[in-house]
Amino acid sequence: MKSEIKDTTADLAKKARNGVDMAQEAVNDSVDSLGKRLRSLESLWAEYGDVVIKNAKELGSVAEKQVRSNPLAAFGIAFGAGILLARLLRR
Repeated sequence: MKSEIKDTTADLAKKARNGVDMAQEAVNDSVDSLGKRLRSLESLWAEYGDVVIKNAKELGSVAEKQVRSNPLAAFGIAFGAGILLARLLRR
């Protein structure tokens, strides 16, 4: 009887170790996969980040010119957007 209990306990311990090992491998694989994706994203950001910043500056420049040439229209658009945003946020 004692030997059966020892055998059962040993089997359970072995299965538990195997389960922990499998879980650790799965976590390691997930971390590796995430690391690869982050490196890929980092390289994309390095490649396109400068383009995005340049385009944002150009867009800001164009918007500034439009506001300076049509201040009343710019005020009306900003006012309407503010009203709309306030109504959306109230709900």
